[in-house]
Amino acid sequence: IPVPSDSSHVMYVWIDALANYLTGQGYPSTSNSWPADVHVVGKDILRFHAVYWPAFLMAAGLELPKTIFAHGWWTNEGEKISKSKGNVISPFDLIEKYGVDQTRFFMASEVTFGSDGDFDHTQMVRKCNAALANGYGNLVQRVCSMVVKNFEAKIPEPGEFEEEDRKLLEIGYGLIEETKGEVEAFKIHKYCEKLVRAVSAGNQYIDEQAPWTLRKTDMARCATVLYVEMEFLRCLSIAFQPVMPASSEKILDQLAVGGEKRSFEYVGD
Repeated sequence: IPVPSDSSHVMYVWIDALANYLTGQGYPSTSNSWPADVHVVGKDILRFHAVYWPAFLMAAGLELPKTIFAHGWWTNEGEKISKSKGNVISPFDLIEKYGVDQTRFFMASEVTFGSDGDFDHTQMVRKCNAALANGYGNLVQRVCSMVVKNFEAKIPEPGEFEEEDRKLLEIGYGLIEETKGEVEAFKIHKYCEKLVRAVSAGNQYIDEQAPWTLRKTDMARCATVLYVEMEFLRCLSIAFQPVMPASSEKILDQLAVGGEKRSFEYVGD
């Protein structure tokens, strides 16, 4: 907009808009959390946030964001999303149709964060069924139902661990360390990918150990196998919380994990 006293100069309107990042937190009258550790913006407004905004902050003697990260755009089954085409994807419709956690998981896992991604209803159903319903959910159901039926809904007392037990426990205990680098590099889809890979390891273990057979021949070994799976699921569900908070909370409730022991620091032996 023109400077009132000198029409040959203009004031960039973004200075007002960008300053909201500070004033929205109460700056300067109250303490605030600036500078941002990560400032996430859309790629179409990267220039304003990576060039003008830092210039404004430096001119005011204020700290810059520690990181600026630009996310990409979504297309709808290969087509650019626009109001004129009538193919806008409503998050509220997705939540109503698929659920909040399922929508979060698909969005987080389907595309490389920072690149453009394509939304496809068929792919969403396929991915959620394979990774969540048939993978994660099925594993939880099998383990918990066996514990309820055979151990009075109490965590079984384990015996001596065998090599396969230790391997699965190592996967569970190492999840946070294994995935930390992906989060720090904003590779959220890789974070999800490693969690899904862990789910596969849990299902492979229970298929190979077959506690439904052990309960007829060796209850002590059956107890150990189910204990290992419950401990593994405890770690896995804590790691799943950022992606699927509501579902993870329900599973951790089933596993009798106290609310005060659900942070990442408790993923370990």
